[in-house]
Amino acid sequence: MEGTFVDMFMERVQRSPDEVALTRSVAGQWQAISWAEFDDVTDQLAHGLISIGMQAGQRVAILSRSRAEWVLADLAIQKAAGCTVPVHVDAVVEHVSHVLADSGARMAFVQDEKQLAKVRQVIDETSVEQVILIGGPAGGPGEVRWADLLLAGRMHKAEFPGTLASRKAQIGPDSLASIVYTAGTTGLPKGVMLTHDNFVFEAEALAKVMEHIVESGDVHLLCLPLSHILARIMVLASVRVGYCTAFSSGLDMLNREMLEARPTFVTLVPGILERVHGALVREVEKKGWAVRKLFRWATEVGEEVASRRSLSAPIPLGLSVRRLVSDNVIIGPPIKERFGGRLKFFISGGAPLSPETAEFFNSLGILVLEGYGMTENVGAANVNRPDRYRIGTVGPPIPGVEERLAEDGEILIRGRNVMAGYHGQPEATAEVLDEEGWLHTGDIGVFDEEGFLQVTGRKKNIIVTSGGKNVSPQNIEKLMRTSSYIDNLMVCGDGCKHLTALVSLDREQIQRFAEREGIPFDRLSELAVHPRIRKLIEAEIEERNRQLPGYETIRRFTILPKPFSLDAGEITPTLKLRRKEVEERYSELIEAMYTERPEKTDEIFLGEK
Repeated sequence: MEGTFVDMFMERVQRSPDEVALTRSVAGQWQAISWAEFDDVTDQLAHGLISIGMQAGQRVAILSRSRAEWVLADLAIQKAAGCTVPVHVDAVVEHVSHVLADSGARMAFVQDEKQLAKVRQVIDETSVEQVILIGGPAGGPGEVRWADLLLAGRMHKAEFPGTLASRKAQIGPDSLASIVYTAGTTGLPKGVMLTHDNFVFEAEALAKVMEHIVESGDVHLLCLPLSHILARIMVLASVRVGYCTAFSSGLDMLNREMLEARPTFVTLVPGILERVHGALVREVEKKGWAVRKLFRWATEVGEEVASRRSLSAPIPLGLSVRRLVSDNVIIGPPIKERFGGRLKFFISGGAPLSPETAEFFNSLGILVLEGYGMTENVGAANVNRPDRYRIGTVGPPIPGVEERLAEDGEILIRGRNVMAGYHGQPEATAEVLDEEGWLHTGDIGVFDEEGFLQVTGRKKNIIVTSGGKNVSPQNIEKLMRTSSYIDNLMVCGDGCKHLTALVSLDREQIQRFAEREGIPFDRLSELAVHPRIRKLIEAEIEERNRQLPGYETIRRFTILPKPFSLDAGEITPTLKLRRKEVEERYSELIEAMYTERPEKTDEIFLGEK
């Protein structure tokens, strides 16, 4: 399809005006918004924005968690011929200021008073003149309540009914639809300029991938931030395919909302999926011997079925019967029903997923379809499909996307989903976009004989030991995180003779372990230095070290007193490590692991060989 994303939306409204587009939980009750209502409300909001001074081409920020209002505001901005600038709701004030100032946003939708306080703190450093408060009172100059903007929009629409048609004529495929700031694992985020054509192409390509898999009427439970491209593209695709987006109130409500919304698919980042995996395993382990044995039998049956399906091999009658018994007697009631009973698959993206987690869910008959992409290519370049997938890979390229590997193994991408460039940074753009239109991702990968891509690491994050060995830290970290006692881990060792690691503990599991072992404690930081906990983590790392070649094993590690933190700038909103920040913050601890100080061994070198 050619044209703009607004054109694509209007086509959806005409095709299924009365079907449910969005649904949200309000005071425990799910409220539905049809495509026709979606259209009407965004018309009102667009007129409202124009009535308070929004010009065509203007940038409008959205600082809010994922909710229906986020999506409504986004489309209203585009209907008014504007450009949406998402801001991470968990961003520190410094980053909020940078995004607002760098983008040149003149208006901003803000979630509540807490987020409004951030904007008020930095507004003099930006071009923001109008703030629309989604929830809570608006008391300052230039601040407007959501309800008042809708009212102003209705009045403006009645007086100037042809305004949006005029604005629509001012946008085309090459017009900017959004400037999305990368999470930034190093330094301040860069603004990725995405056009209407980028959005249209991506939605069309994902619709082809979802053909015969996802249909109009299916429900996608959204619990990731819309300020991140992964969640955003799932909403873009819903406009093309026609499925309903159900908004989760937060990860702490995920279990309950699975039961209430009864989704057919859910998009999550690997860290969340791995925690769900761990919780299910622990739940089964608490059961009696007979239940555990039946569960193991059922998962073994599921693994055999999943393996045959991935190879497009026939499933023998006997195996089919065993699977039927497993699904309807053993796994179905206790496991599948907890996800609402209709779940077809999970979608995983944003970071590498451990094969163990994917294999576990596949053995339950719930596929985990891993994909790969960047903000710079609108989020999805590769996707596994239910009828074509390989565990441990991110799937083949989506339709219309070209891929190849550079001489050093870097993944290169070309297609209509590749960004227009970085906002205000032509030199940075030239570093990643070459003259032939190839996007240099900075990721290292390999293709198998069937065209499935495996991402093996980051080009800039490759550790080169003093012995000349190239090591991808992500693969080691992913393996170590399969321990239920390790929340996160960062591998160190560039230019050194061996690898070390900074370890953060899984609070819940470590506290349970301490209670079982009779270890007294008041705070997690006390457990981090307890000898029994040190021995436990040493054993967990050593067990996984056996799966690695010698030069990739972790020789020393330090347990941190608290988890890596988003507020401290140590991880991104999608739980990726900000390596530079972590290395700077814990530089003394890292250096100590490479310093021979025998008298301090018990304090510093936990698990030293």
